[in-house]
Amino acid sequence: MKTTDIERFRLQLLKLCQRTRPEIERMRETVLHGEHAIGEHDQGVSESLAKEAYLENNEEEIHRAAFTALHRLEAGTFGICQSCGCEIPRARLVAIPFTPYCVSCEAEREL
Repeated sequence: MKTTDIERFRLQLLKLCQRTRPEIERMRETVLHGEHAIGEHDQGVSESLAKEAYLENNEEEIHRAAFTALHRLEAGTFGICQSCGCEIPRARLVAIPFTPYCVSCEAEREL
């Protein structure tokens, strides 16, 4: 992988980590404290909080994956599929820079 690509992915992953951390904290506050009065038993409030919890979990997964990808970058294993050891195509890394798997192995894992 070219040095310019490595640096581009490093910056992209750092930005992703920086973006997700405050968003996770904001969502966590919303889920823990809610935006409504205590004791309110509104169906809409429950659904809204459930969605926030789901989104928070998703953001946490992205944050962890980006952080782990940064470690792979430092270790020199970024862009190598953790399952089969083949090089992950650049187009896939551009689309999902934190992916640890090539398309074939990811599809196999999802079965």
